[in-house]
Amino acid sequence: MKYSKELIERLCKHLKKGSSIKSACAAVGISKETFYEWKKKKPDFSDSIEQAMAIPDKKVENALYKNARGFFYTETEYSAKASKDGTKIIHIPVKKVKKMMIPNVAAQKCILINRNPDEWKDKKEQDVTVKGSLSIPEMKKSVKKYKEDGS
Repeated sequence: MKYSKELIERLCKHLKKGSSIKSACAAVGISKETFYEWKKKKPDFSDSIEQAMAIPDKKVENALYKNARGFFYTETEYSAKASKDGTKIIHIPVKKVKKMMIPNVAAQKCILINRNPDEWKDKKEQDVTVKGSLSIPEMKKSVKKYKEDGS
């Protein structure tokens, strides 16, 4: 497929819907290699792609944040009834119920780890300076003491 404005628009249309690069490329008839080559060599292509991909990314980011905080929503409850001739099921709205989606701890953790990894990541790193030489058992004892009282 030859590089053109129309091809960029078609590719961006797929990316704006949240398609992966692989599936968007397949849909417009170019290889992933061609995609990355154009992205590297053609600034207009690169800019268009970045803008297109930012749209679904922002939607997911907003949904993640909404789930982290929790939210209220309205759900309609229905009853089912057979049609007069008995060939179909008819759903009749009965009432609207306001419900709450409780805050999602996994979403909260994801946001905190990504925004402030030094504070929230699971693995903390510590620099330890040892003066002199220690045997393995002495080192283990020293580490255990440090964990217990911080000295």
